[in-house]
Amino acid sequence: MKAVFITYNQVITDKVDEILDNLLIRGYTQWVGVKGRGSNQGNPHMGSHTWPALNSAILSIIDEEKVDPLLLKIDELNKEVEQQGIRAFVWDVEKTV
Repeated sequence: MKAVFITYNQVITDKVDEILDNLLIRGYTQWVGVKGRGSNQGNPHMGSHTWPALNSAILSIIDEEKVDPLLLKIDELNKEVEQQGIRAFVWDVEKTV
């Protein structure tokens, strides 16, 4: 099992949801109204007058064989909406209950 953490500008939520649905990834936890900024480009998303955008974030625990297709779709979306911002991070899940 792998944990996948995805952060993205909330304006592309429908596109992220579509990716998860198409890959049959049903289980996840989502946070809305997440503030942050990227390390190398793009504008901060702070929900403020100056930087009004906000992010959302998803954490999903998925089977390893779904990771590469998910990352491929996220990369494709990132190229399509490059100025909006989307990132995905993957790590091992050692145990669950």
